Amino acid sequence: MSTVPRLAQETWDCMLPGPPSRNNGGSIDCSTSGLLAYGAGSSVSIIDTRSMQLVTVLPMPAPSGNSSSSSSLSSSSSSSSSSLLAPFVTCVRWTPQSLRRDILTHEPSNSHLILAVGDRQGRIALFDFRLKHVLLWMDFDPPSNSKLGVQDLCWIRVKTDSWILASINGPSLLSLWNTFNGRCIWKYDSSPEYFSCIRRDPFDFRHFCVLGLKGFLLSVKLVGDGEDDVVIKEHQIPINESNELLKLERESALNPSTPALAAFPHYIVKFCFSSQWKHILYVTFPKELLVFDLQYETSLSSTALPRSCSKFIDVTPDPDSELLYCAHLDGKLSTWRRKEEEQVYTMCTMEELMPSIGTSVPSPTFLAFVLCQSESTLRSVRNLYPDMSPTSAISMDYSNPSDSSGESLVVSKINIISVSDDGKLWCWFLTAEGARDRSSLSSNTTVSETTFADTKSSTKDVSIDGPVLDASKESEPINVISSRLLSTTSPNVKLSFKISLIGQLQLLSSTVTVLAVPSPSLTATLARGGNNPAVAVPLVALGTQGGTIDVIDVSANAVAASFSVHNTIIRGLRWLGNSRLVSFSYSQANEKAGGYINKLVVTCVRSGLNRKFRVLQKPERAPIRALRASSSGRYVLILFRDAPVEVWAMTKNPIMLRSLALPFTVLEWTLPTVPRPSQNVSSSRQSSFSSKEHTTLTPASVVSSTSASTEDSKATNSEGSTDDTSESFAFALVNGALGVFEVHGRRIRDFRPKWPSSSFVSSDGLVTAMAYRLPHVVMGDRSGNIRWWDVTTGVSSSFNTHREGIRRIKFSPVVAGDRSRGRIAVLFYDNTFSLFDLDSQDPLANSLLQPQLPGTLVLELDWLPLRTDKDEPLVLCIAGADSSFRLIEVNMYVSRFS
Repeated sequence: MSTVPRLAQETWDCMLPGPPSRNNGGSIDCSTSGLLAYGAGSSVSIIDTRSMQLVTVLPMPAPSGNSSSSSSLSSSSSSSSSSLLAPFVTCVRWTPQSLRRDILTHEPSNSHLILAVGDRQGRIALFDFRLKHVLLWMDFDPPSNSKLGVQDLCWIRVKTDSWILASINGPSLLSLWNTFNGRCIWKYDSSPEYFSCIRRDPFDFRHFCVLGLKGFLLSVKLVGDGEDDVVIKEHQIPINESNELLKLERESALNPSTPALAAFPHYIVKFCFSSQWKHILYVTFPKELLVFDLQYETSLSSTALPRSCSKFIDVTPDPDSELLYCAHLDGKLSTWRRKEEEQVYTMCTMEELMPSIGTSVPSPTFLAFVLCQSESTLRSVRNLYPDMSPTSAISMDYSNPSDSSGESLVVSKINIISVSDDGKLWCWFLTAEGARDRSSLSSNTTVSETTFADTKSSTKDVSIDGPVLDASKESEPINVISSRLLSTTSPNVKLSFKISLIGQLQLLSSTVTVLAVPSPSLTATLARGGNNPAVAVPLVALGTQGGTIDVIDVSANAVAASFSVHNTIIRGLRWLGNSRLVSFSYSQANEKAGGYINKLVVTCVRSGLNRKFRVLQKPERAPIRALRASSSGRYVLILFRDAPVEVWAMTKNPIMLRSLALPFTVLEWTLPTVPRPSQNVSSSRQSSFSSKEHTTLTPASVVSSTSASTEDSKATNSEGSTDDTSESFAFALVNGALGVFEVHGRRIRDFRPKWPSSSFVSSDGLVTAMAYRLPHVVMGDRSGNIRWWDVTTGVSSSFNTHREGIRRIKFSPVVAGDRSRGRIAVLFYDNTFSLFDLDSQDPLANSLLQPQLPGTLVLELDWLPLRTDKDEPLVLCIAGADSSFRLIEVNMYVSRFS
């Protein structure tokens, strides 16, 4: 992992993915080096399975006019293409190519770090994980407009250094792709059969099979890399439960481009090749496990799933023993053991892969699991070198312990990763141990030797058939093989299974609904009696649809804590200083009583304790529509829909100060005071906001730069010299009127600002967004106009963005010596955003417009207030509509995006 540079700490560019869902089709894969890739929304998350830490996130680029013409998406694409959303990732597959060991080159090889990614719109991209770059797009020639979603992917080796990528597109199309030029070289349509999955033969990497929902099995072998070098053979697996699928087909109105997993999400058919026997397949239908022999084209056994067990969703073999692991729809893992001298499997044990912690409602859904091959790889190394020193770490770790009464064998040691839709990844360590009498060794060894010799007595070309470690099974000492087979199949051997949770990773738990960034003022700690000002902390809080609050440590790009606070969607979230959060949700009361039940909760980030306030016995007529917390965390404004605004003092036991029965549209507290400029700053420095009119409004009184700077300094000094407990908030009314109120203790009074000219009041647009930092108030309306006003001088100005209505305005943080104090981020109602510098002569001309995040709509945004020096970059926090969280390093002229 040291070869992958960690840029998040150096550039602040980082990303946390949203939680995966069934729309991702259970897409998961683990490389032999221990890198786990899984689909989460429209991104691919890469996890180090050893440390269970997030390594990086690869966002799938948005669709463009010709995705195959370039390997990356330019940030200067047109706004029309930026409006296209990146579709769900539905399949991921690491290349099986091993790490190159060429001692004549000094360039690092990325050949083993190539990841194939397929999405719901039928696009296939080859990512270079190390460079986070799309190397190649796979596209039909001519390009298809049907957008056949990708169901599954599989790498097929045709030569020593040549690979073909097989894919299932749509419900029934099998395609083979040239991985050098991205062209489709062969297609097979199985209509009306629905293809389900592709698997490669571990004994011959040129051979693979494709299975359909109705038991149709296509066997394919590549004897070259041309269209005429494909040899196919069709089989039919008999099934006993076709009625359920027929019923689902009749009830559903299918899109002809929809893959089977999207069309029938609860009817999943999977298969895998045996890792011990040639030509043997293990097939799972929802309620049935079958063993199929490809060579004799017949079903060897069929086992019905017990009624008490949930449906199968996946099956995979143990790489070193004759055990099968099956995942079930309810999040359980069943282990199956082969009977001696038969291809019949019986269930041994059933384990939980998703332990229930707390009482989350709704309960999380199990999505996928995967086996990590690192244990098997080390075991194969030991088998390749049987004369290894007994004191070596590998030899000691995999030696089978024994006791005086018999021989105890570690049949299997495997790591399993499970994924659920609440953003949790669980790492399990599963061991299977068996004991047998020494007297049974001689009689059983002969049977195992004969069986193994008949099954695997063929010559393999290692460069074509499989990797070196797979070839170790051929050269493995026969006594080692027979002892392993005996330990799993002999009827007088008792197997004991033990599963242990050894690691967990928590990412974003649910769909993000709100974002909150702490901006504590210098008085934020006084409420607790301290004398030191509150420090800015590298934390961001996200409210989710599931009612949890995820606190993100942006310095580590990780979820620091997750609090279950509400039972429904969190609709508002604000920091109280830097250690407490206030949030709200509401739900409708029963139909007879009517009204709404509003829930307000204060959460302590340090202790995790939740305390409700404003608890009423009866439902209310109006729901809460917004929360606004002051920078000190002392006061909270609660806005209701068609009801008076309440002002609360957030003491240990919150107290309502008064209600304000005015028709507010928006209101915002003032941000923390801007630091005083240093003494060596020139007095002729440009004013914080230019007073020049940018629209046809009647000009307000224009003051000189020196005068404006002096007034700013006075405003700053006056705020610093007044009582620290005084805070103010600006507001706009339905009729367009503006105002500023000041809260001092329990008193609320008019701030008495100097009003702008009468033409400043908007007549064509309702004020929908506001930002306030003394002495300036910035407003946006539903017509896309931005207006700003100096409350101490009355100077005002405005311009039109020529965009849709404005939903949010955020001032960028300012430090001493900054050349501008007028930089703002503006979020529009179409979920796009722009950055403006109101200190410039023409803010519209010097703005950064969309697209900045192609393929992603922005749900919420705010600035990260951690700058301490004017040379440090601005950092913008983004909550995407795809539930991802991103940090973007911003320069008003050059921008870098994660």
